[in-house]
Amino acid sequence: MKENQANKDKPTLYERIKETLAVASQLIITAPVKLPAKVVVVAKYLALALGVLEAVESAADGKGEPEDEG
Repeated sequence: MKENQANKDKPTLYERIKETLAVASQLIITAPVKLPAKVVVVAKYLALALGVLEAVESAADGKGEPEDEG
């Protein structure tokens, strides 16, 4: 029974990859050294795509905020 609970708490490979990409893109964007412009642009698009993916996943899970129909 402890194994099932431990597996639920352990992040999946997909979640670890997603988190690693998010951290890497933020690190590149905020780097204090001058990086090539193309690298920074790719990192910004990656961060944007991960943000959209996160929003879609949370909406699919029902965790998203209800839309205001007013």
